[in-house]
Amino acid sequence: MISSRQLEYFQAVARELHFTRAAESLRIAQPALSQQIRRLERQLGLVLFERNNHRVELAPAGAALLEHAERILADLVAVEDEMLGWAGGVRGNIRLGAARGLMSQLAHVLSVFCRSYPAVKVELREHNTEEMIAGLHAGRLDLATLAISRGLDERRLVVHPLGREPLVLVTAATGGPLSDRPEVPIGELDGMEMVIYQAGSVVGQIIMSALEAGGAVPDFRFESREYSTARILASAGLAAAIMPRSVAEAPGPAVHIARLDPEPIWTPSLAWPAGRRPAPAVRMFIDYAVGHPAFASLAEGDSSGV
Repeated sequence: MISSRQLEYFQAVARELHFTRAAESLRIAQPALSQQIRRLERQLGLVLFERNNHRVELAPAGAALLEHAERILADLVAVEDEMLGWAGGVRGNIRLGAARGLMSQLAHVLSVFCRSYPAVKVELREHNTEEMIAGLHAGRLDLATLAISRGLDERRLVVHPLGREPLVLVTAATGGPLSDRPEVPIGELDGMEMVIYQAGSVVGQIIMSALEAGGAVPDFRFESREYSTARILASAGLAAAIMPRSVAEAPGPAVHIARLDPEPIWTPSLAWPAGRRPAPAVRMFIDYAVGHPAFASLAEGDSSGV
C-alpha cells in the first residue's frame, strides 16, 4: 500500500523535476529521497520518472500518479482542517486563487474576514484562469475567483457567478488620438498599438474575440500578465489597453477611459471543487464572500461611471 509520505515525496520530485531541489523543499537528504522514489517504483512495478544525466521527466505512469497524488494529499489536508474546525472555533488554511481583475474587491473581503477569523490562514495565489482551474482540479487550490462563470465543467466545479462588468478602453489621459472620446467603435482599433495579455487569460480571450468580431487587427506592441503594467503603458501614451472597468477606475496612473461599442463583458465567478466537501474555514469564506458588498460594482449590465 502506498503511504501518504511516499506520495508527498513523489509529488515534490514531480513538481520540481529535480531531486536536489525536491529534497531541499522536503528538508531531507537527496540520497534518501532518491531511495524512496526507487522503492516506490519497485513497489508499483513501474517507471515513474525518466532520468538521464541532465534532466528528470515524468514518465506516463508518473503523470497519471501525480493527478491522484495531488488530489489525495489535498483531501488529507482538508480532513485535518475540518477536524480542527470541529475541535473548537473556525481555523485552518485556505488556498485561494485570485483573478487579477478582482483583486481590489477581494482585498476588501479579505481585510474583514481575516480580522474576524484570525485562526484561519489565507494563502493568496495570483494566477491566470487556466492555471487556477488546473489548481482546483488537482487539489492545489481550495477555491478561486475566476474570470468566467460559464463553460466550466460543473461535474468537477461548483460555480457561483459574481456579476457582470464591461471591459473598457484605456488610453493616455491627454494628447492621444482617442483621449477626448467617451465611446469608441471596436473597428477603430484596427492598426492601433495595444497591449495584449498572455495566453491563459480569459479576459484576453474575450478581448481577442471582440476585436475579431469588430474587424480590428491591432498592432500588439506589448505583452503582459498584469493590468497594472498595461495601465502604466497606456498612461505613458505607448499603447492602448482594454481591461475591466473597475480596474481602470481604481487609483493609479492617470488614464482616459472610453466605452467600447459593442461592449465586451466579463463574468467573474467564485469556484471550488465539486467532489470534496469544503473544510469549515473554506465554507465560512464562501458564505462570507458570496453576495459581499465589495462585488456590488459588478452589477448586471451596469455601465455607469465610464
